Amino acid sequence: MKKIILSGFLCLTFTASAQKEYFSIIGKTFVEEHIVPDHTTTSPLGGGTYIRVKEIPTRGWLADAEGYFRIDGLRRGKYHLTFSYIGLEPVDTTLFIGNDVDLRITLSNLSISTPQLSLILPEKEICEVLKRTFWTKYGIRGSFYTKESLQDKSQRMTALGYFHEVRKNRIIFDYLDTKYGYSWRYEAPKGIIGLDETLDTYEIFTR
Repeated sequence: MKKIILSGFLCLTFTASAQKEYFSIIGKTFVEEHIVPDHTTTSPLGGGTYIRVKEIPTRGWLADAEGYFRIDGLRRGKYHLTFSYIGLEPVDTTLFIGNDVDLRITLSNLSISTPQLSLILPEKEICEVLKRTFWTKYGIRGSFYTKESLQDKSQRMTALGYFHEVRKNRIIFDYLDTKYGYSWRYEAPKGIIGLDETLDTYEIFTR
């Protein structure tokens, strides 16, 4: 009985597919990065990935803030897609569309050789923090968001983006713990995302 029901389902599925005129590509973009030496990590790539379809030159698509994208209205056939993001290596792929497609695309940023911690600080404190010997002593750099720019939206950060920064920073924390022990934590400046528990992020997220 099960075989008959399954065969009937497959027949119906094939018939529905044969009758379908338009198809969709639904997918998600990721970024592969060197966050610490000799280690790569892959995570969702936030909004900004631009997608072109060679066969539809008058249109383009953008992935959303979580990396998801959707391309509808495709007829059966072969399509050439290009995924690009500022600062990352573009990805080209060719698909034959005969059904809806679920696609995962990974763009690479393997050029970072020095671990880079992300911080949130008041604008007036950044210069002083940069002067500290902490950065050269432990072989790392800082990437700064200012509280003022996040509040006036000249810099933007979603809740997902914030937790992505936490995740990247924690990989660097583990790297520093392994290489130097815990002493670096006592010398670290305030404002490091994921380490400074006093950071108030409630009003800085882009809505």
